[in-house]
Amino acid sequence: MTLARVERKPGSKLLQLTCVYGKLTPSLLSSTGNELHLCDIANGQLDLARRKTSRYAGRCHLARMNAECLGYRNDAFDQVIIFFLFHEMPAEARLKTYAEIARVVRPGGSLLITEYASVPRHHLLYRIAPLRWLIGFLEPFLPDFWQEDLAAKITDALNLNGKELAGEPQFEHCFASFYRIMCIRVKSTTE
Repeated sequence: MTLARVERKPGSKLLQLTCVYGKLTPSLLSSTGNELHLCDIANGQLDLARRKTSRYAGRCHLARMNAECLGYRNDAFDQVIIFFLFHEMPAEARLKTYAEIARVVRPGGSLLITEYASVPRHHLLYRIAPLRWLIGFLEPFLPDFWQEDLAAKITDALNLNGKELAGEPQFEHCFASFYRIMCIRVKSTTE
């Protein structure tokens, strides 16, 4: 579902924050001819990603850096892709990361976020208290993230960077609304 929303316009520059397990990054590269910058704080994750993307080495640029302090210039990317990162961070780190992605996405670009949905009160994994406790134990920052209005936080970060939303954020839910894919478009300077 995330891949269906990846920017495919020729010449677009994409940033993927953090390496992910599985085939997302190779699939991003095979489904688009665009340049992809991939950053992660862990060398091991970057080594694994390098092996998975070796056939795309000419347009897949890997860098070790913290999402809270990205070493890219302002307005560098047409799309920033965040795949299950925010729930792994304490609130202060999330705020810094929101500010950084708002800084590096260019006007007219977009943010593509795949993450846990808001509090999933009706989902079986949440309704059963021992399962909810286990999830919170395994993902210690998730209970706090569930309470956060992600769209509002991103909107605030964009505004602080002199940018605005182009329309309302688009949401699609999956796994009985336990997860969500959010696409946030940034207003271009000509709008």
